[in-house]
Amino acid sequence: MNKLFYLILTTITLFSCQSAKHLSNKDDIEKYQTELAESYTNPDTTPLVDEERTNFHGITFFPINDKYTVKAKFTPIKDGKVIPFPTSAKKIKHYKEYGTVDFVIDGQPQKLTVYQSSPIMEKYKESLFLPFMDETNGVTSYGGGRYLDLSTKDLGKKSTEIILDFNRVYNPYCAYSKHYNCPIPPANNVLDIEINAGVSYHK
Repeated sequence: MNKLFYLILTTITLFSCQSAKHLSNKDDIEKYQTELAESYTNPDTTPLVDEERTNFHGITFFPINDKYTVKAKFTPIKDGKVIPFPTSAKKIKHYKEYGTVDFVIDGQPQKLTVYQSSPIMEKYKESLFLPFMDETNGVTSYGGGRYLDLSTKDLGKKSTEIILDFNRVYNPYCAYSKHYNCPIPPANNVLDIEINAGVSYHK
C-alpha cells in the first residue's frame, strides 16, 4: 500500500521538488564540487592570474540539499529569439532561447528560460545554458548571478522533463577575476526565492 501511494504521489507531482534519491547522487555532487574547487588552485587549470591566486580564498559551497534537485517540465521554444546579454565587461554576448523549465521549490512555482550560445559552435551543439539570479545574490552568493550547465542529453525521452540540480550551480569566472567577460542573467531569470545550493560567495 505504501509503495502504491508513493507511485501515485510521484505521478501527480511531476513538477514538484522531490527529495527522492534517484534524482541526485550525493557522491557525484561531492566529486563535482571537489573538482571544481581544485580547478581554481591547480596551476594547470586555474582561470586566475598569479596575483589573483595570491588573494584567492577558495571556492565555498552551500550544504548539499536534495530539496534543490528538482524535476522540471521542459517546454521547447520554437524559433527562439536571439537575445543580447550584457556582460560584466560592458560588452554583449548573444544567446538563443531554447526552452523554458517550470518547477516547484517550497511549494512555490518557478520558471526559467534555458539558452544556447549563438551562433552555435559544433563542439557545443549539445550544451545548454541556464543563468539565473535569486534572493541570495549579493548576500551569500555572487551578486552577478550564477550558472547551471545543462545538455540536450539531459532531456527525457519525450523531451518534456529535465532534472535541475542546483547543487551544481557555479559562479562565473568574473566572481574571482577581472579578466573575463561574463554574461549577466536576464530579468526573466530572476527568482523570488533563495537557492541555498551550489557555489556560495564570500569576499
